[in-house]
Amino acid sequence: MTEPRLSHEEAMDLAALYVLGALTPGEEAAVRDHLGTCSLSHAEIDELGGVVPALIEAELAETDLVEPPASLRDRIMAAAAADLDTGRTAPAQATAPRAAPVAFPSAAERTARAGRRRTSPFDWALRIAAVLAIVVSGAYALNVQAQLDQARQFDQAVAAVVQAGSQPNAKTVVLATQTGQRGAGIGAVQADGSVVLALRDLAATSGEQSYTAWVIVGNNPVNVGDFRVDASGIRSFTTKAGDTPVGAVIAVTLEAQAGNTAPAGPIVVAGQAAAPPPSSG
Repeated sequence: MTEPRLSHEEAMDLAALYVLGALTPGEEAAVRDHLGTCSLSHAEIDELGGVVPALIEAELAETDLVEPPASLRDRIMAAAAADLDTGRTAPAQATAPRAAPVAFPSAAERTARAGRRRTSPFDWALRIAAVLAIVVSGAYALNVQAQLDQARQFDQAVAAVVQAGSQPNAKTVVLATQTGQRGAGIGAVQADGSVVLALRDLAATSGEQSYTAWVIVGNNPVNVGDFRVDASGIRSFTTKAGDTPVGAVIAVTLEAQAGNTAPAGPIVVAGQAAAPPPSSG
């Protein structure tokens, strides 16, 4: 038997529950069928349908992600579980045998059922809060994971410098941030004059940009290697071998392109190669 179509007023009565996905499958199908055949305006459904996405978008627009307290998650989960248990344990209504077709409920029946089933504004706010808490928790976890990955990346870069600095006659250098720039790092000059660098907090390169490492002895800068930096701002880099005596300046500039034979961009970080400490004993 074909179920009667909903009137426009009946469909509008179910609008809020429809956009929140709280209708039974039969009711939802009836509303969809009405929307596909009714020529009247259904602006209410369009407006209600944008509420939850707008709330989530507004929450994600915050730049500082904060871990939600564990107590909030526990309260949300407990409330959700209680709501589900209430639904499961509610007295069963007398229904026709499963094999028989079930007619779409009348307006009076829907009103009676709505009094039992419709969720209060507080409950809907709690459920929306649960969605937002899950989204924020996931974003926070991703943010923390990214920070851990960056810390691990810089630790590996520092380990390479320490390894190079532990070799006989190795020189060390601390690369300090220059005025108006960002970045810092350390380095070790190996026996062949190459410099192992561990750099962090650098601005990411874009387009043809390149960082260039220079060894400057007197007034003679020598390009010992170009490199790029991603959004992490961290870079481990070993320069070309060359003449890098005690007192030589190790500098890194940000150039418009790689391959310069003289610095053209600003000096980002710089330091002076220091002699190895005297051996004890």
